[in-house]
Amino acid sequence: FTEEKSPTPAGNGYYYSYGNALFIIINTNNYNAADHKALLDKATKAYPDKKWRILMFHQDIFGSGQDHSDSDGIILRTQLTPIIDEYNIDVVLQGHDHTYSRTYQLTGDAKAHKAYDDTVNLKDPAAKAEFLKENQNYRIAETRQGSVTNPEGTVYMEANSASGSKFYELISPQQDYIAARSQTWTPTYSVIDIDSDSFTINTYETANGNPIDEPYTIIKD
Repeated sequence: FTEEKSPTPAGNGYYYSYGNALFIIINTNNYNAADHKALLDKATKAYPDKKWRILMFHQDIFGSGQDHSDSDGIILRTQLTPIIDEYNIDVVLQGHDHTYSRTYQLTGDAKAHKAYDDTVNLKDPAAKAEFLKENQNYRIAETRQGSVTNPEGTVYMEANSASGSKFYELISPQQDYIAARSQTWTPTYSVIDIDSDSFTINTYETANGNPIDEPYTIIKD
């Protein structure tokens, strides 16, 4: 366990290794993406040979919930996507929108985009229109489902509420980057299995164990 001190009151990022995976956790209430890049750089240099790189943060920069996935949830998208590409992150685990979603394999579009922070005025129609246009900064790199081998890009998983304390509606229409999504209005949980060659995630309803999505597996051979 190694903690990276943040110069803001937002808290600290940290990272740890477990088996052949590197887990990096960043506090995205801190809108200074340079802090997050520094932590990813430190973590990947500390564990350069880990086969799997998994990044976790709260805001859903690629989610599908009505409340946040086209507003405050994507404020850091234009800043974080190039960093996630640069450090070859395999999986991003995110929340915030209290819905379940899984993206296709995504990369950035390698174009320059405006950086945003919490000063953006999303209540102004013109400002929000520009904000949404700038946030079309991604490319769908892979659309295969079930099991993908040596895919390009990153998959973004958004967890729903595990406690059942709060649920949101899914946004309409479904975004083009979303491969699967669900809102059962019941608590759900995900199980991640990692071995030498594969990363698999399954998600279930807590009450009855029913799957809400098909298994998704990334294979590296």
